[in-house]
Amino acid sequence: MSDNQTVQQVSGTCRRRVGEFIVTAVNDGLIPLPPEVLDGLTPDEVATALTARFRPPEPHVTVGGYLIEHRGSLTLVDTGCGDQMGPTMGRMIANLMTVGVDPGRIDRILLTHLHADHAGGMFDADMAAVFPRAEVFLSVDEERHWYGDTPPTDAVGVSEHVNGYARGLRKAYAGRWHPVGEEEVAPGIRRVALPGHTPGHSGWHISSGDEELLIWGDITHVPVIQIARPEVGMVFDVDVEQGRNTRRQILDRVASDGIAIGGMHLEFPGFGHVVRTGQGYEYVPALWRPEV
Repeated sequence: MSDNQTVQQVSGTCRRRVGEFIVTAVNDGLIPLPPEVLDGLTPDEVATALTARFRPPEPHVTVGGYLIEHRGSLTLVDTGCGDQMGPTMGRMIANLMTVGVDPGRIDRILLTHLHADHAGGMFDADMAAVFPRAEVFLSVDEERHWYGDTPPTDAVGVSEHVNGYARGLRKAYAGRWHPVGEEEVAPGIRRVALPGHTPGHSGWHISSGDEELLIWGDITHVPVIQIARPEVGMVFDVDVEQGRNTRRQILDRVASDGIAIGGMHLEFPGFGHVVRTGQGYEYVPALWRPEV
């Protein structure tokens, strides 16, 4: 192998235990974005903040989902983007296979929201369901946002594409599509409303005994900036100000209560805690251990 040859990571998965549950972070890829996606900072401020944390000067956003194993049942929280977003993405199915999970074994899919990097992996190029037996759960407000009388719009001009794929998505999973409120959808797994990024944006809370994990969806996209500075939003947020308020509230909650977190855009391997630092917050990645 030459010194300049690209070397791929072996597997994009990491497991942890939450009481009776085994939760696996499953990476879907990494996507570079222009600094203008961050609302509240100039491009120069973005570059300064990132390089100070030993990151490239432009945002590189991790994308992933979570596999939940419990008493023989398999639940997938978000599905990555499939072929929706370019060659650096769409690795979730291959990474699931490394832990012995074929898409046909998934019992349910829990969606944080319907953006393409979270639900685009649910169907193939022929608009057929990739997960042939999975029941799909999303919030009532998210379904109303995408499928209501007024088609959604956004600040970055992707609505036409997203609306088209969203219509195909519900058709591919007809009969297995379940809008829900803040309720338990399986033993120990409950939806939490976290609006702002989209009106029906959801977290999924897992609890077993005295252990818990909150998979918080898109509370942050660039965590090395947005956890320390929760006022920084994203142009993809449907309601940037509501997103800021929700981010502040959930950071306060998980820091106060010591709740472990997962997030689709937390840097891999995607588990950790939030602690207070003076007037702000800091992300503390979980310790990787060989045993689960």
